[in-house]
Amino acid sequence: MEPISVTALSFTEYAMSGQRGRISIVSDQRRIYLSSEQWVAGFYNPVRDAIRRAANSPDPAAELEKAVAAAHEHGRSGQARAFEEVREGFVPWLRSTRATGVPTGAARWQAGDLTLRVRPHLGLIAPDGSRAAVTVYVKEAPLTQEAANVALRVMQQTMADVLPGATPLVLDARRGRAFRMSRRTNLAKLDALIAAEAAGYVVHWRMSA
Repeated sequence: MEPISVTALSFTEYAMSGQRGRISIVSDQRRIYLSSEQWVAGFYNPVRDAIRRAANSPDPAAELEKAVAAAHEHGRSGQARAFEEVREGFVPWLRSTRATGVPTGAARWQAGDLTLRVRPHLGLIAPDGSRAAVTVYVKEAPLTQEAANVALRVMQQTMADVLPGATPLVLDARRGRAFRMSRRTNLAKLDALIAAEAAGYVVHWRMSA
C-alpha cells in the first residue's frame, strides 16, 4: 500500500466536510498532492507566502497587496478575489495582536497508515513574551470550532518540536478569527474522533485511487 502523507490542515478540511462530501474532498486532495502542475498544487501558496512575510513587515497590508496584484496580473480572477478576502481578514487580525514573527519547526504525527505533516504557517511573539504557533486556514467555507479542534489537538501533541511553549492557534484568515482549544474540551473524546477520522481518510484515499 502506498504511504499516505498530507498536511494537518488538509486532514482538518476533510474532517469538517461532512459525510456526503468526504470522498469528493479526498479525491480533490489526492489529485492536488499527486499533480505535477504547479498551478493545481499551489493555488493558495502565494497568499500563504505573503502572510509569512507580513508577520515581519512594517507594512503587512503591502505584502498581501503584492499577492493580490500578482493574481490580477496573471488574469486569475478567482484567485485574486480569494486573496483580497484573506487580506481583509488577516491584516486587521495581525495588527490587533501587535506580535512579530518567530521561526517555527516542523513535525510529523502518525495515526495508523496516515501521516500528518505539521508546520504552522506563522510563529508569533506578543509584546508580553507569549508565543503562538498559527496554522492559517484560507478556504472559502467558514471554519468552525469543532473542525479547528482537530488541527489544534494535532498541533498540541507536536508543539515541543514545532515551537516549544507556544499556544496553538488556527486562524480563519478570511474572517480574521483565531481559534484556540478550550480548557473544557474533552480530549479523550477528541482523540477518539481524530483516530476514527484518520482511519476514514485512509479508506477514502485508497478508494479514490
